[in-house]
Amino acid sequence: MADPKHDDGARLDLGDEEQWVLHAALLQYLDERTDDTTEPAADDGGFPDSADEEEPAMEGKPAAALELLDALEGDEPLRLDREALLLVRELLSEYLAGAPLRDRATCRSVLAAVRDEL
Repeated sequence: MADPKHDDGARLDLGDEEQWVLHAALLQYLDERTDDTTEPAADDGGFPDSADEEEPAMEGKPAAALELLDALEGDEPLRLDREALLLVRELLSEYLAGAPLRDRATCRSVLAAVRDEL
């Protein structure tokens, strides 16, 4: 049975520092994903061959990350469904591994809040 507390999504009450860390983690996550798809191959002379291949549509997690970024930058309270919470947990965990010292404690606190909601 669905948890009534989460019918319209879990609400994360994030302060400015927490929003900043989540924003930085999202940008890093998206940057890494777009770098993977846009780097030229060694055998293409440095230019992608657009005549033979269509550009892949941004699907799955990068698209969900973009939606999350839009929601974070919006004025409405941040409400996340289970999939979005899992994505936030994943990208914050990745960010924490190489985060600047100033962001680590804040990142851990947001991760704890996400885990509580899951």
